[in-house]
Amino acid sequence: MTLGVMIGIASLTVIVAIGDGIKIKVLNRITNMGFGPESFSVIAGAGRMFFTRSKNTTSMSLEDADDLLALPTVRLVVPRQRKRMQIINKKEFTSTRVYGVTPDWQLARGWKMKDGEFLSDTDLERRKRVIVLGATPARKLFKSKDPMGKMVRLQNNYYQVIGLLEEKGMTESGYDPDDRSLIPLTTSMSRLTHQKYLHSIKVVALDSSQVPETMEAVRQVLRRNHSLSAFADDDFRFITPEGIMQWVTESEQALNRMLILISTVSLLVGGIVIMNILLVSIRERVREIGIRRCFGARRSDITVQFLFESVLVSLLGGLMGVGLGLATSFGLKRFDILPTHITVEPFVLAFLFCSLIGLIFGIHPARKAAFLNPEESIRS
Repeated sequence: MTLGVMIGIASLTVIVAIGDGIKIKVLNRITNMGFGPESFSVIAGAGRMFFTRSKNTTSMSLEDADDLLALPTVRLVVPRQRKRMQIINKKEFTSTRVYGVTPDWQLARGWKMKDGEFLSDTDLERRKRVIVLGATPARKLFKSKDPMGKMVRLQNNYYQVIGLLEEKGMTESGYDPDDRSLIPLTTSMSRLTHQKYLHSIKVVALDSSQVPETMEAVRQVLRRNHSLSAFADDDFRFITPEGIMQWVTESEQALNRMLILISTVSLLVGGIVIMNILLVSIRERVREIGIRRCFGARRSDITVQFLFESVLVSLLGGLMGVGLGLATSFGLKRFDILPTHITVEPFVLAFLFCSLIGLIFGIHPARKAAFLNPEESIRS
């Protein structure tokens, strides 16, 4: 009788647990990568998130970064250049993302050093050929050896390794945040890219509550600096922690839709089964109903009795469904299939949905029992 309701509630429990687990895991990952709620990035070129639909990616400059730093709600601005290229150590080589950054990059990202020191203002001013390696290129170029103080080659120039970034580890989507190397922005412009335009600017607001206001101010400054007309699209795009979360969790939506469908169908089937069982029960309890009516029970009393029984059966199925859902959620997390997080929400949803199913599908049997003729019921 309660199998349909049990499966439906179990599916709802798993949906909620997976949704909460993914949100927490993505938030932890974003925070761990130095993308706090008070920060966002402005990427050159129109488009959405990490995908550009514009060939004009040369519009952002150091002048833009200086103007953004002057905004009253901005605490830090980190201009960046980026280029994927080959980095060489004697006979060893690998392809990595090389970033030209300022010393504020480490403060804005909150990325700790494993060894050595980060880029300094002196490195920036003197355009020094120094480099900070991420864990991935360091491992590929030097194997188990210590890279500190060694020289690596980018194009025709040699750079001294002055620091190693702390390893973050590959994300679930396959992105490797450790596959990067950092050099002074001025060195990148004069020796590596030979270009003045920026790939992106990271902006850190004074407070997370000021991010929407700051983003709008940044948009206005960049549109003005880039001489965009009122009808022209932005030639830049924003990346925010919320946007990253939405982008990452989109892949889980198909699973959620399937579970919601299973849950809905199961609850409907469970409700119909409960209704049919109660209708059969009425035929077997006709004499009981007639005696109750003769001894003063009103139609409302009979209605309440059968509705109570319907809701009780539905809640019993819901309780078993919550247990099954919790067990499934723990299993998914235990075997590292999907991240899950258990909250009180599944219990509240189970109570509400089961009560609703019991009431909706118990109304017809309850009214049928209440409107039986007492005399005919006793004779039968």
